[in-house]
Amino acid sequence: MNQEAKQNDLEFFEQYKQVCEAYRMTLSTLNFDAATVAPEEGIPQRNKLGAILAGEAFSYQTNPESLKRLESLLAQAEPGSLLEKELKLYFRELEDVRVLPKEVYIRQRRVTADGHNAWRQAKLANDFEPFQPALKEIIQAQKEALTYLDKDCADYDYLLDRFEQGTSMAMYDEFFSKIKETLLPLIQKIQREGKKIDPSPLYLEYDLAKQKEFVQHILDYMQMNPGQCGVAETEHPFTDFFSDKETRIAVHYYPQNPLSVIMSAVHEYGHGLYGLQIQPEYNGTAFKNAVGYAMHESQSRLLENHVGRSRAFWQANYPALQKLFPEQLGHVTLDQFVEMINASRPSLIRIEADELTYPIHILIRYELEKAIFDGSLDLDKLDQAWADKYEQYLGVRPAGPAQGILQDGHWGGGSFGYFPTYALGSAYAAQFFQAMEKQFDVNQALASGDFQKISGWLKENIHQYGAEKTADEILRLATGEPFRPEYYINYLTKKYTELYQL
Repeated sequence: MNQEAKQNDLEFFEQYKQVCEAYRMTLSTLNFDAATVAPEEGIPQRNKLGAILAGEAFSYQTNPESLKRLESLLAQAEPGSLLEKELKLYFRELEDVRVLPKEVYIRQRRVTADGHNAWRQAKLANDFEPFQPALKEIIQAQKEALTYLDKDCADYDYLLDRFEQGTSMAMYDEFFSKIKETLLPLIQKIQREGKKIDPSPLYLEYDLAKQKEFVQHILDYMQMNPGQCGVAETEHPFTDFFSDKETRIAVHYYPQNPLSVIMSAVHEYGHGLYGLQIQPEYNGTAFKNAVGYAMHESQSRLLENHVGRSRAFWQANYPALQKLFPEQLGHVTLDQFVEMINASRPSLIRIEADELTYPIHILIRYELEKAIFDGSLDLDKLDQAWADKYEQYLGVRPAGPAQGILQDGHWGGGSFGYFPTYALGSAYAAQFFQAMEKQFDVNQALASGDFQKISGWLKENIHQYGAEKTADEILRLATGEPFRPEYYINYLTKKYTELYQL
């Protein structure tokens, strides 16, 4: 390739990225609106037109002539250069769609859009039966799409790697084996012998308007820029990323569980902060959009648990909460409150779970997904299998599907392989946080309201790189070591052994 041809292809690549980003932002806006403010009666037409738009985006992204030019550019890129890394990320992103016939891709988008709506309706009705055929169709559509791929691994291995590069069943099997060996016995011991902690004051009636006021207080404490981060309400909390100057988080309020929205706001802001702190020049590129899900979860879980459940965090913020809710919390001391928000007990809802039992919720989903894709699970009995595993591992059984298989929207959206990244991200977070603590007094920064020290460390050591570096590379740079799950397991063991005076 001569220099002029290469320059033309470089200019084309920039144009290609901008058009792809325009489609992505438009579809993200539609999805965010659908989950927050869009009226329900418009869902069928919106899903139909959204699928058409996704099909147009698909056609543009996978245009053979365009891909030929990008492949030529990749062949000429200097090994190890940012251009080579970026192009490889683009081809990785397109790997599971560029070989699909357009009608298969559009059908898959429609099935998941309709399935997500079916999940929402079924959850509201607390009835799995209306969602069951939609879920089967989603699974079948996913399996059909996988048949078009030239891959040398099991279907579920491929899906796991899509959400966090380099992961596999072998890796997760080893990880979850350590979780089962160490944390399950501790959970059981706490129930038998642990100090009694009464969290009942957290489940009184809490005015929703005042909850919203406190959520804003927390976001202000974390120095959220309202010009860059929007906050909305939804059934299931999530974050979406639009540019280096715009991210949106959505949360859900419960009148008798204020801790839910407080922790989800801190959690989702962890995602949002990551998106806002990636190098500005990576905006609209794969370096911003292709960050692994476990890496993203490491940041939301770090803020939610290591920061948001710490005594130092609440030393700075608990007086404001008490002032808003004197009847509920006026008699509860800071130390009692911190014990309450860290209390561990087997429960049914993943996003409400304490730190210690949380990875068991993920373990259950991981084992079910493996069984779905190796064909060993009868899909007609999936809700029963879910309930059985909860009873087996945590000793609790959902009274209805809204507390069980319908609690999460991931499967309704076709996101198989996503759940394990939550546990892996939690483990990454423990390793990152220990490294942070070695460099400055984190508790002092939190207690004094100097949140900039935390966000600055995260930007310098993690966020700025985006997907330019792999999770392993970032871990080694930030902590000096490869991934070591022992940090996570030891952190939880120490924290809960001390909390429950075992």
